[in-house]
Amino acid sequence: MRSLLAIPALAAAVVAAPASATGGFLCKTASKPAIEVAVGFGHVPGAPLVAKRLRVDGKEVPVLAPQWWLDGKEMRIEFTDTDAMQSLLVMRTTWNEPYYDGQVTWRGQTHWIRCKEN
Repeated sequence: MRSLLAIPALAAAVVAAPASATGGFLCKTASKPAIEVAVGFGHVPGAPLVAKRLRVDGKEVPVLAPQWWLDGKEMRIEFTDTDAMQSLLVMRTTWNEPYYDGQVTWRGQTHWIRCKEN
């Protein structure tokens, strides 16, 4: 009988647990051009990016993300064109609690960028 009562309690605990299978960051520049980088990823070692978006001055730029790195100290991302033949954007940031702050290079110009967890 006791085991039958444990099943609903276990089910309630599982449902109440926070979902942490994926996470992401939204990164924005503070000056023109307005660059916005959004990424989503799984919370396991070596997880691929499950979502990526690049917007420049409000226009969506189609990209691939062949390289990225995230740890407690830094986040780095490279976006290429959809053929992976040309590097479009490189972002290098370091942890500056509670953000990742750094620089992004777009079309040969380097800009300051801040990334917030979302």
